[in-house]
Amino acid sequence: MSSTSIKEHIQKYGWRFQYVFDAEGEKEDFAYTIGLEESFSHPEIMIFGLERDTMHSLLQEVVNAVRGGSVFKPGQRYAEILSGDYDVMFKPLKGSAYPEYAGMATDYYERPFQIYMMLWPDKNNVLPTESGCQLTVQDEALKIV
Repeated sequence: MSSTSIKEHIQKYGWRFQYVFDAEGEKEDFAYTIGLEESFSHPEIMIFGLERDTMHSLLQEVVNAVRGGSVFKPGQRYAEILSGDYDVMFKPLKGSAYPEYAGMATDYYERPFQIYMMLWPDKNNVLPTESGCQLTVQDEALKIV
């Protein structure tokens, strides 16, 4: 997708959903936003390890919250994104990971911008940054935050 069509999408919806998958299935699928910083002065959000539609729905929840005035900060637990008694946490993506993991956003912005990784919990509400988490599908995400 060209920068022009991304720009048009952001102008129409306030953001763009960017899905990334490994056709060989060796790496976890992930997705991220493009346009949150431009539209709402909020860092972009990335998420790993869920089905495409689920990631789109969760990112839409984040966008709706940001559009409504919420500001998500790194290192804090937030309960309003997932249903039930489950929390998420945001961590800044390492700058060195931007070209490989957020290439479309890097090309689009052509300037420094921020991305936060949204980490989600296991069935016991234990986040992957905490001991005892029973998830491994976010291991790659943990390497780049």
